[in-house]
Amino acid sequence: MNEMSRISRRSFGAGALGAAGLALLAACGQGAQAGASGASSGAGGGGGGGTGTYANKGMDFFFFVMLAESIKRRTEELGFTYNSTDAKQDSSQQFNQAKTLLVQKPSFLVVDTVDSGAWAPIATQTKGAKVPFGAVDSLVTDGEIDFQVAFDNSMAGTLAAQKTVELLKAKYGTERGQVFNGYGALSSAAWNARKIAFEAELAKYPEIQLISRPTDGSETTARQVAGATLSEFADLDAIHGPSDSITRGFITAMQTADRLKKVGEEGHIIVTTIDGEPQALQWFRDGTVDAPVSQDPVAYGEICVDMLTTYTAKGQAIPLGAYDNKDYFWESSVIDSTPNGPVMTIPPYIIDKDNVEDPRQWANVVTQKWGIKQ
Repeated sequence: MNEMSRISRRSFGAGALGAAGLALLAACGQGAQAGASGASSGAGGGGGGGTGTYANKGMDFFFFVMLAESIKRRTEELGFTYNSTDAKQDSSQQFNQAKTLLVQKPSFLVVDTVDSGAWAPIATQTKGAKVPFGAVDSLVTDGEIDFQVAFDNSMAGTLAAQKTVELLKAKYGTERGQVFNGYGALSSAAWNARKIAFEAELAKYPEIQLISRPTDGSETTARQVAGATLSEFADLDAIHGPSDSITRGFITAMQTADRLKKVGEEGHIIVTTIDGEPQALQWFRDGTVDAPVSQDPVAYGEICVDMLTTYTAKGQAIPLGAYDNKDYFWESSVIDSTPNGPVMTIPPYIIDKDNVEDPRQWANVVTQKWGIKQ
């Protein structure tokens, strides 16, 4: 059996983390210290007392906490000690934390970047020290690193828009209506790509009126903006949130305005959202949300750690081309060669009644296998 086949058959990490454990994880991640007990004497392909390190961008969203948890679990599953930092969305702090982590001579370093274009010096340093270096979620766009795994944000926006159009047509018999897009902070490459794709798809239909307003990615701001929009547009047909955290603000505003009706009820406003958190799946089950789009942080962390330890740590090139892994609902992806190193892009998909209970949904993994409640 070759190495890729072995990776493709790995299952999710076992174990449970209750509310107390989750709070502990978040507290640990918020520390800026990078000291590592049992630090490795260098990079290697197995645990053996070595340390796997993660320079996190922040722990301010459930999605990021679960991404960190996936890296932690896979790291410890492979026999490494785990050490992480929390940059609190500060790019300078994250860069300095990564440098401090490298002083500990870790077995590998993973980052989720605040500033994608600030990592060339770290890429050079890791190559010189032979420390496998990977990125998850937000890609490194300067310098060449060993492996990156991210998400097709444009396709996610397109899928959400297509579902919105489909539901508008089912309602009216034609593609028309009023659609509110409460987009996230455009400083985020992910949110920017989702906005562009969502609105480009809607622009194909001249009878759809787009109401596009910023939320800055804040749940509080999202609630305020949605409240004003609901007041202004009494016949609003659809709402789109580019992340579940933003959609949470929209749903609160709809409740406050007595405009939150379930699918099939008179006055129901179509709602689409991106991420697929446990709460989003519950919204779908309850009929509050019509279509969540999944983004899989569990796969991000597990696959990145697997690739760095299975290939890079052993001096082997990461295989390019098709990647198949039935442990994840999406099952298939591709690893491409880029100027910044090998990149896997995980495909988005719509969560629907046929797949919402699939145990491979990342939200079901963290709640049912890991015992974490949102």
